[in-house]
Amino acid sequence: MLGHANFVVAVRASGELVDGQVTADASTSSVVRIRDGVMSAVDSPYPGSPGQLAAYYLVDCESREQALKLAAMMPVARHDAVEARPVVLATGMKM
Repeated sequence: MLGHANFVVAVRASGELVDGQVTADASTSSVVRIRDGVMSAVDSPYPGSPGQLAAYYLVDCESREQALKLAAMMPVARHDAVEARPVVLATGMKM
């Protein structure tokens, strides 16, 4: 956890950290579907998922390269993997 704390301190100091949260264990998740207008919810992780989301950090940085550098700072990158994905903001969209 010290590595994550160091990451948060560094990214907060750079002004790039927008948000970050730890998620509950996958065993507490539910999968929701609508079929023929009927909702069903099954208590389980998403089937077929190769991994699970344990936490997320939302950062606002200048480039993809900077986002990858930040992802490489994550301790889990040394023994597993970190997904870096852009956020698509649909400003002005009518819902």
